[in-house]
Formats: sequence, structure tokens, C-alpha cells
Amino acid sequence: MRRVLLFLLLALWATAAGAEIPSAVTVHLLLDGSGSMRVQDPAGPRIDLLRSGVASFARKHDRPEIGIRTYGDSPTLYGCADTTLRLAPGKHAPSEVSEVLRGLRPEGGSPISAGLRRAVRDLTGRVGTQVVILVADGGDNCSKDPVTDVANVMGEVPGARVEVIALNVAHPEDRDQLKEIAAAGGGRYFEVANASQVAYALGKIARDAYRREDDRVARLEEEERRRAELMARTRLKVVFTGTFPDFFCDALYADPLRINGEAIALPDGGRVPCSGTVVLVDTPQPPGDYTVEAGYAKELKGDRSHGDTLTLKATIESGKTTEVDLTARMTFLSWTLEGEVKTVGGKGR
Repeated sequence: MRRVLLFLLLALWATAAGAEIPSAVTVHLLLDGSGSMRVQDPAGPRIDLLRSGVASFARKHDRPEIGIRTYGDSPTLYGCADTTLRLAPGKHAPSEVSEVLRGLRPEGGSPISAGLRRAVRDLTGRVGTQVVILVADGGDNCSKDPVTDVANVMGEVPGARVEVIALNVAHPEDRDQLKEIAAAGGGRYFEVANASQVAYALGKIARDAYRREDDRVARLEEEERRRAELMARTRLKVVFTGTFPDFFCDALYADPLRINGEAIALPDGGRVPCSGTVVLVDTPQPPGDYTVEAGYAKELKGDRSHGDTLTLKATIESGKTTEVDLTARMTFLSWTLEGEVKTVGGKGR
């Protein structure tokens, strides 16, 4: 069990520093399907301006994962419950987006609050930078306080924001409400009058999201780089020194060597010089308290005799090398194993 726990701890520690950072930009569109979208504007039918602008954006931007939710256009839902997820956020071809847009049939009301709350929750669990973009031609006609509703839901998906594109909004009170909704969602308010302006506003919002995501990933990569450097400097080193004269020793063997109860496999059976120094272990280890058990055997003319066994406590500090120095020493009357634990700053050698 100790072996498994030590292996898992080291594996998890190494994986945390070497894992690839997941990255994505999600643009989730909440599109107005209320009856007022049938109005004929100077640039054409309002619903066609929306369709054309969104389709143009989808053709020109292949980076984001796109989702589409609508309100006011359901043939089966009515009133303030009329909001439908038409395209789940993900990678979609422009043709899929266009197909959804062709299916829009504006005829209902404007439950913007319900649509935004559902749209934000559609992003739950997604990684990267997420933005909900409301494209509307008027304000909410269901909720008594859509601004507060939006402010309350934003905390459910940390990092998400709501941007608002107002398409030929006629009434000042509706414009004011949409501006407040954008502010509550941490986003901006754009006024547009035709399809090209819809596409431009969507593109600007998306490009800003790309920049935020690139900045986020760059920041995390720098943190990962620093963490990896710190891990490389956080090490356990075990050094063995023999001090036996050749006439009294043909070979020494580091035996046993255990770290937290785990036997360490050493090359050549753990053979070390009778007189000289060799590094037995020098590896990155997670910070913490360790127990090092060490012993040795001396071989002379084919006869192997075991000497002392030591148990040493070692604490590994983040960014430092903890060195366990073992010395097999011969005295006038006996031969012993001595141990010392020390901490070395800087990179492990």
C-alpha cells in the first residue's frame, strides 16, 4: 500500500505540472424570435438582417465553438417560457448554423431574462472563455427585473459574460434596459442597423474573446513553466561514501535502501566503491516528510558481511534539494554507517 501511495503521489504531482492546458472559446448566441422581428427595416426584413449577419459571422470565424438559443419563436412553448436551445454549444459547420437560422419563425414575446438565464446555464462545465451574445430588437416583456435576474445567474458560470447587440431598437426605455443587462453580465452594448453591422459586432466580440482566451492560456502556461522549474529543483538525493582501505574490502553494496518503505532498485545490485563517493538517488519528489532506511554490506574474498542499518527522517522543501549523506566508516575496533540530512538551495545536482 505504501508503494502504491508513493507512486500515485509522484504521478499526480508530475502530471499537474505537465498537463496540457485545455483551451476553447464559446460564443453562445441568444437570438430574438419575437413577433417584432417581422418588421420591415430600411435594410430589409429585420429577421433577415439577423440571419444574414449571424451566418456571415459563422462563415468568417472558425475558431469559436458556437451555440444558438432562441426566444419567442417556439411553435409549442408560449409566453415567458418560450426559449429553446436550437444548437448546443460546440464545433459546428457554417451550414449547420445557417440551417438553424432558416428555421427561425418570429411570432412570440420577449422573455429575455428566461432566455439569458438558460443560455448562461448552457455553458456550465465548459472550459476556456465563454460569452453569451444577446441579439434583440427590444427589451424584456416578461420579467419584472431582468437586470437583477441576469446579475444573479452570472455567478453560476464563473468567467462567462453577456454582450448585447441591439438591432434597430426603437424605444429609449428598451435601449436603457439592454444597456443595463449588458453591464450586469459584464459585457458591452452595441447598436446596429443592418446585417453587416450585426456581423461586425459579433466579430468584434469574438476577437476580444480570442484575446482574453490567449491571455488566459499564456498566463497558465507561464504558471506551469514555473511549477515545472520548481518541481525540478524539489529533489531527494542519496549519496553513499565508502572509506574502507582496499586490503580490507573488495566491494561495498548499498543494501537495503528504502524510501518510505519502498525498496529502491539500484544498478549493479547496489555495488559502490570501497573508497569513494557515488550518488544512489537523485530524483524530483513532492514536498513532504520522508523516511530513508539504508544499510550496507562489505565483501572481502567472497565473504559478504552486513553492517549497520540507519533510519533517517528527511523533510523535502519546495524548490530545494534534500540530501541524505551516508558514510560507511571503518574504525579501529568496528565499521559503522553514519548518516546526515541537509538541505541544499537552488537546483538539484
